[in-house]
Amino acid sequence: MSKRPSVLGDLKLEGSPKPRSPAKASPGEAGRKPRPDVIHTSIYLPKPVYLKLREIAYTTDQKIHDVIMEGVDAALKQYGHPSVAELKAKKAP
Repeated sequence: MSKRPSVLGDLKLEGSPKPRSPAKASPGEAGRKPRPDVIHTSIYLPKPVYLKLREIAYTTDQKIHDVIMEGVDAALKQYGHPSVAELKAKKAP
């Protein structure tokens, strides 16, 4: 079953800008500056883990991201790699 055509879809008003699809908007247009040195990733956490991280972040006046980055730093150290700060200072290609 297909979608019904929109009654307003073909409406053209003089002087109105052409509508743009939000999916085609560049990241800079959403108020964010481009950050080519940062890779976005997502993680899936069990709800109790998320709630505990949120509690830790709140009680230490941090963001959850900061708490997770502490964990990343600890994992790097455990496996014998440089810290997050050291890797950022090197600016890998």
